[in-house]
Amino acid sequence: TPDHPEIKRLLSNQSLRKLIPPGSVYRVNTSMFHSSLRSQALGRLVKEMYSIPLGKNSKTPNGIDGENPLEHVGAIVTAALTHASRQEHAPTQQILGYEESEEERHHRMAEWGTFTPSDIVPYLPSDAKKSFQSQVGGMIQNLSSTLVHMTQFQYPPVVVEVEEARGHPSGGKFEICTRQLLQRLRERILHRILSSHQGLVAARIVSILQVKGHCESDAIAEDAMVPAKEAREILHRLHREKYINLFDMHMTKTHNSATAIYLWHVIPARLLKTVFNNVCTALLNLRLRRQHEVEVGKDWMDRAKEAATAEENANDEDKKKYLAFCKGLERLDNACLQLDETLMVLKDF
Repeated sequence: TPDHPEIKRLLSNQSLRKLIPPGSVYRVNTSMFHSSLRSQALGRLVKEMYSIPLGKNSKTPNGIDGENPLEHVGAIVTAALTHASRQEHAPTQQILGYEESEEERHHRMAEWGTFTPSDIVPYLPSDAKKSFQSQVGGMIQNLSSTLVHMTQFQYPPVVVEVEEARGHPSGGKFEICTRQLLQRLRERILHRILSSHQGLVAARIVSILQVKGHCESDAIAEDAMVPAKEAREILHRLHREKYINLFDMHMTKTHNSATAIYLWHVIPARLLKTVFNNVCTALLNLRLRRQHEVEVGKDWMDRAKEAATAEENANDEDKKKYLAFCKGLERLDNACLQLDETLMVLKDF
């Protein structure tokens, strides 16, 4: 907000007044902000999947004892996607006010997403820089070796080697597999939501249908390792909740149910829409709950505003109730933020 003390301090700085002339109008780079959120989410995903600390007698991928560079794979992905975001939404020429020719613009657009190890060094955290710098060979060589090792990850693929690193003057040219990582992140969210709402067996059945396609209930029960009766009950419940679909194929024109074949399958777009609507409903309920809590605790908030004139919540019991009230609001806010990020992954990213 404009009344924030840090913003006031920066605006009152005499050296910055030339950069911010009176009457200037600025626009927030929402595309860059959106890409930054996506890079953070994908970096966390890769870190959770592949960042495994080494044991006492383990070695690095290069066969050298010491720190494990794979501990920083999440930071590398975040740095690479941040560099790609700046290439697309905040190029240096545009920031410095340089005029860009049509040929230069097309060349810059052709290079979107690709990077060399030296390009992402400024966006790496300090601990990752120290780790790569402290190993034999220096930062660029170790970072290039780690990126080459990351190209071996196949489920999902993380990095593609655009230009071979061996013999390359800049240590190779790489590109992050953004689409595959986003798909993996969405599948992970869908599985977690199904597991928490419908149970682990239901989530397993949906995964089987996503892989194998149209299946009968007996085949699904065998693959899911559950009794046929339980599988049929779960299938009908998932169908009722619009997670899966039923395709009935009649053998004759009389539409006899005894001779018909019933196949269960998943339509990805419908599954994603159902989960998205359920998350939206959950977010609405949380916001209504927070609104109700604020109305109930209005007296506590009024007393907090009057703390300057009188000691707020002088009674110990009142202090405990007020802290519990604030903690409840904080939990609701955190839950809303988590659901909002989930919605962004499912739709905006």
